[in-house]
Amino acid sequence: MSSRVAGLGGAPPTGADSRWTRTVHPVHWIRQMAQDPTSVAGRQVMLFAVYAVSQLMFLVPGVTADDLITVLVAGALMVLTTAAALLVDWEARSPRAAIVIPVASMVAVGLLRTGTGGATSLFSILLLLAAVSLGAEPGRAPVVIGVPLLVVIYLLPAASDPGALANGQWVRVIFTPLAVGLAILLVNEWTSRLRARLRIVEHLQQRQAELLTRAQERSAAAQEATERLRTSQERLRESDDQMRSIIDAVTEQSIIGTDLTGRIDVFNAGAEKLLGYTAAEMLGRGYITDLHIREELRQARIDEQAKPPAEEASARMDRGLPADLETLVANARRGEALVREWRKIRADGSTVPVLVAATPRYGPEHRIEGFLFVATDMTHAHEQAALKDQFVNLISHELRTPLSSIVGYLELIGDDPDAPLSATQQRHLATVERNADRLLRLVGDLLFAAQVQSGRFHLDRRTVEIGAVVRAALDTAAPGAAAKSLELTSSCDPCVIRLTADPVRLGQAVDNLLSNAVKFSRVGGQVLVRVTVETPRRELPRVRVSITDAGVGIPADELPNLFSHFFRSSTATRKAIPGVGLGLSITKAIAIAHGGDVEVSSVAGEGTTFSVWLPAEDLATEDVLPEPVDPDAETAVDRPARA
Repeated sequence: MSSRVAGLGGAPPTGADSRWTRTVHPVHWIRQMAQDPTSVAGRQVMLFAVYAVSQLMFLVPGVTADDLITVLVAGALMVLTTAAALLVDWEARSPRAAIVIPVASMVAVGLLRTGTGGATSLFSILLLLAAVSLGAEPGRAPVVIGVPLLVVIYLLPAASDPGALANGQWVRVIFTPLAVGLAILLVNEWTSRLRARLRIVEHLQQRQAELLTRAQERSAAAQEATERLRTSQERLRESDDQMRSIIDAVTEQSIIGTDLTGRIDVFNAGAEKLLGYTAAEMLGRGYITDLHIREELRQARIDEQAKPPAEEASARMDRGLPADLETLVANARRGEALVREWRKIRADGSTVPVLVAATPRYGPEHRIEGFLFVATDMTHAHEQAALKDQFVNLISHELRTPLSSIVGYLELIGDDPDAPLSATQQRHLATVERNADRLLRLVGDLLFAAQVQSGRFHLDRRTVEIGAVVRAALDTAAPGAAAKSLELTSSCDPCVIRLTADPVRLGQAVDNLLSNAVKFSRVGGQVLVRVTVETPRRELPRVRVSITDAGVGIPADELPNLFSHFFRSSTATRKAIPGVGLGLSITKAIAIAHGGDVEVSSVAGEGTTFSVWLPAEDLATEDVLPEPVDPDAETAVDRPARA
């Protein structure tokens, strides 16, 4: 059903094709003609109205019908044609099929003209109206059909009265249809152009409606996005307020936030309490580097340059920042947290030791937009550590004196020629001496650990041949390795390596690592000691001593704690391997004091490799294998003091 008539009457009748019929309702007709008077139904109703009014002419005296039957047939045809125009949905069927209506109307008017006198009929003018209605149909068919149809209509009177063409009436039969045909052509052209314009207008209206709908949709989407943005802003504001209240509630830790240039934009109550500055003094004015000691930052940069190549290259990334700020945030710029102890400057000029965790601050697009520094006052911790060191130092000294006396008297008892001991007594005395030596070494380790923590131990640097240090360590570990049927092997490249180091402390470090390798190796296994020289790019040469065992290994989650004081791995405690957990921490302290470090790699159940590397400024090497060292002969390296 046409969009112009849908919903204007009742439901469409059932049992018929809805394309052909529409609801008969007066309101529907009125609305349709008001909306589109050029439609088939609209034109037909107007023509029918004129036709009906013209029938009143029969009431005028002297106006009669020559052929009443023809007049009645014409009226019936006009009524049926009008009914068909109103009841049939011609546009749904085919717009071109609607030409039947004006053609039938012309036939009805032609019959009326024939029945009322033909050429002298008063109703001939109605033919012009019917022809105009026909010309309003689309296409050129109205012109093609209209002119011949008019000729036929003008010839109808001659069918009953041959004399109707007398006196030049045949000229009218030809000329009048041509003139009316020209009128049909003009009307057809005008209505075609009007339809084209209407189509353009309808297209523009449709486009306007689409644009309006799209604009409304976009407006609704924009309003929704605005509402979401407003809600997000409110939530962000609430979250920011909540975060600020949480930060301000932290009074025992200093929380300082900065932008990418180091300018302070967060300064909590804990920072005010720790440093003595107010937030008003620091926010937007102060820089994080103003709170640090310049010399301490400079020394940190020097330490960074001594790292292995990969770490050193990452630590010195050129970010276009001041060197002091880059020292503080190098790790944070890589998205990593850096926990390190610094000394910060208070408002009164004094300094306070703090443990600082520096982390990056990310923006909405997960880009670093600043840094966060959380600092904890370490003053009390340092005081506790100092008291502990004093206690350990005191106890160690108090134990060392009687132990030295005990060891001395044991040697006197064993060497007294006037009172020789029996074999049983000698075994007992050897056990006592062994445990006394073990206790004396433990006391020595405790003293050295205390010196390491306080930073008071001294290095006696001299020229050292690394091969001699390794051979001495192998000699020391040989009895323990023999007891477990272990194979001790070593390799060197080059074989003679000399550098400046403390031979006693370096020998102690290698002893500790080799002793651990023997203790943690399975019976019948192998321990490999390898000495190499590395030359990193743009770095000083380095000497590396690696000790590899095929023992029980170390769980990966325990590796970060491996060099802590008194830490023992779960494999050591589970297998009851003797030790107190000081050897590795002492070894690492010795390596760091030399400017190097200790590295470890391990797979639980397969084995472990410890590597000590030292920078060698005055390295000297020879590709000559030294003569084997007699285990009973005096080595070139003094052993660490045990007393």
